[in-house]
Amino acid sequence: MAELRWNPLLRTWVMVASNRQNRPNLPRDNCPFCPGSGKVPDYYDVLAFDNDFPVMSPHPPEPDPVASSFYKTMPAHGKCEVILYSSQHAITLQELSVEHIHKLVKLWKSRCAELSKDPLVKYVFPFENKGEEVGATIAHPHGQIYAYPFLPLKLETEYASAREYFEREGECLFCRINKEEQSFGGRIVYENASMLVYIPFFTDYPWGVFVVSKRHVSHLTDFSEEEERDLAEALKVIVGSFDALFDRPFPYMMVMHQGPVNHELEKPSREFFHWHIEFYPPLRARDRIKFYASSEMGAWAAANVVAVEQSAKQLRDARLKFFIGWDERKALEEALSLFVQFYGGKREDISVYRSPARVNLIGEHIDYNGGWVFPAAINRFIYAIVRKRTDRVVRLSSLQFPGVVEVDLDHIERQDNSWANYPLGVIDQWKKKKLPLSCGLDVLFISNIPAGSGVSSSAAFEVVFATALNDLFGGGLSAQEIALLCQRAENEFVGVSCGIMDQFAVAMGKKDHALLLHCDTLEYRAIPVQLKGYIFVLTNSNKKRELVDSAYNTRLAECRRALEILRSRFAVQHLCELSQKDLEANRSLFEREEVLYRRAYHVVTENERTLEAAKCLEMGDVEGFGRLLNASHDSLRKNYEVTGQHLDTLVELARRVDGCVGSRMTGAGFGGCTISLVREDALDKFKKIVGEGYKERFGISADFFVIHLEDGARKIFGSEEKKK
Repeated sequence: MAELRWNPLLRTWVMVASNRQNRPNLPRDNCPFCPGSGKVPDYYDVLAFDNDFPVMSPHPPEPDPVASSFYKTMPAHGKCEVILYSSQHAITLQELSVEHIHKLVKLWKSRCAELSKDPLVKYVFPFENKGEEVGATIAHPHGQIYAYPFLPLKLETEYASAREYFEREGECLFCRINKEEQSFGGRIVYENASMLVYIPFFTDYPWGVFVVSKRHVSHLTDFSEEEERDLAEALKVIVGSFDALFDRPFPYMMVMHQGPVNHELEKPSREFFHWHIEFYPPLRARDRIKFYASSEMGAWAAANVVAVEQSAKQLRDARLKFFIGWDERKALEEALSLFVQFYGGKREDISVYRSPARVNLIGEHIDYNGGWVFPAAINRFIYAIVRKRTDRVVRLSSLQFPGVVEVDLDHIERQDNSWANYPLGVIDQWKKKKLPLSCGLDVLFISNIPAGSGVSSSAAFEVVFATALNDLFGGGLSAQEIALLCQRAENEFVGVSCGIMDQFAVAMGKKDHALLLHCDTLEYRAIPVQLKGYIFVLTNSNKKRELVDSAYNTRLAECRRALEILRSRFAVQHLCELSQKDLEANRSLFEREEVLYRRAYHVVTENERTLEAAKCLEMGDVEGFGRLLNASHDSLRKNYEVTGQHLDTLVELARRVDGCVGSRMTGAGFGGCTISLVREDALDKFKKIVGEGYKERFGISADFFVIHLEDGARKIFGSEEKKK
């Protein structure tokens, strides 16, 4: 049965489609929108096709004979189409290029024009439901278009308001709303030549964004080529900003509102109505839903839990994080403007420094055991935007944390539970070395490094600031000396007993290379990384690392106890001075200390695996390298016991993927990230199988980053004034 039934209370039609109850629950590995399914071509950019379970159709059946002189029915005439954004299953709208999204806009436009040719169609409605939170059952990037034989009630309401305002004031209601938002400015999230993106004064969702054309235009079919392209860019930016807001895939409903077709209002609507897109994101916090409950549904009386001026600022900050990963030129321009907003003054006096995050390819929990590690700087960054002052005051601010920390350069003290301890620790060490520091600073930090994910956001924080001091005041330190200073800052000022690996990797990183580093002697070699059709994929479990500090201290103590036992036979300073053969031959020393033996066994074998891994990359043996990643994780799980079920599940799922040759946890463990070596053409399948399996087990969405190996910290913008 498919029919329309008239609701006399609300004076609108209700679509009844019992056939939609027959929609199957698709198995996780069977997506009908992926090439090879038999449903779609083997390759496509964007694609439109008929919905298999439509609520409306061009040739609907007659309604069931249940109507009366009071209750009315009507055939469900219309059209329901699926719009596929890409043939790639695991890609999102923001990950597509602007050029690709432009093709999507053109497809929307052409389908609107074609569907409008049916004289019974009165309204054409492109929309998207993204995320399980809004009921999306297929993760493949797609939207839909409905062609209705009536004007939906919400559109009728908007038309009535817009028409009444136009007749009273002589201007378009949305043109006036645009003017109000531009005049206030604080709710605008983004704009380009043709589009305004803002959270309007009256929205009922915390991040209820509108995308509105600057030119008065009522229908998508009237867009110029430039407007199509600017809409594509605006969609990429806003959806990317959504994802950057909480560092997670952001669910939403996206709906397009435009003028009617084949209706008495079509012609006048071109004067009084204004094309726009509305987003309805259901989140009110990272893992909290804003439900449309009794007041919203039963009375149409909405309650927004956030002042939109606040949420607009949060989304602008998230936009800058998104720009860091998409277009550094845009990010730099935004960062300079934001700095001036924070601190005033001129751009000409500002310098900008950048430090990467790092990933340890292999060699986990070796840095405090005197052995070899194999880290690399990666394409996640923290920026320090810095300007000298004329006094001795240091002001520190960060987009990730509220407020401004202000200190006297001559009285540096540790702050309670503050992010500012990382740069303050650097100043403390700088002064202890009696390096030049002639004046205070204004500093703004901006980062797209996910905190707490095991990729050394703290080390990047320290190194980028030390790099700025070294440049601005002529400290004369080498990159290696900067790394050592920052390690001391974290040990002595922040109070974390870390090894040298993290600071060394972000200070000394080399593009397309990993650093084979001996943590005791600081001997190192930059090893070229050429993966021959493979890529590194970092998967963030988004599991809070609750036990990492206590577990780290416990493992450190256990390794020291194991070392003391072994010193009864060997004159060694560190566990990594021993071989696997040495350890196995002396297992009897641990007759009553099985746990300590397993800890030592991991350290010794991991040290040997690290050296072997470097040889594999030097010889181009990618699959051999992958096998060593697997062996590393297995040892971390069985012998060192720092993985946990979340990381183990990610690794287990990764190893099921044909095209993944190795996967392991990276970082301290108990949450954080895994690193996987994946064939390039298997990336989409990898993200699908791992992402869906992980979400099914834990109810948490994992994030995926294809990582590239980068240079270490450096200056990227600023005047070359004489150092003071």
